[in-house]
Amino acid sequence: MDQTFPQPVLFRVEKEIVELLLEKLEHLEVSLDRAGKIAKFVLHVLPEGLSDEQIQQIIPKLDDEFFELSEIVNEHIKEYEEKYGPMVMEKVYELTRYGDFDEASRLMKEYLEKITNKVIGEPRQK
Repeated sequence: MDQTFPQPVLFRVEKEIVELLLEKLEHLEVSLDRAGKIAKFVLHVLPEGLSDEQIQQIIPKLDDEFFELSEIVNEHIKEYEEKYGPMVMEKVYELTRYGDFDEASRLMKEYLEKITNKVIGEPRQK
């Protein structure tokens, strides 16, 4: 049953990881030992009590340790691009229309760095 309210980020990520590991175990794409190591790693790097912002900064780094988690990392990066890309482009367009090329460049550079360096978080605007 789908919930109509947003889930906390930590719960959502843990649920995605559990579902991914169960699927990979079912299809023999990962050993039970490896799945256990991944689960232990996730519990270690995503303890309870982290803010949503802290969690979102950790998510892009999950696949640095375990490539099996890249599917989840990529999905979160895609969500970031879909959520903030149009807003950043609109702001950059607006800034260039008014001749504020330095701020437009800074904002675009920050956005692109977040995508290419796999850092998720709201782009800062002056």
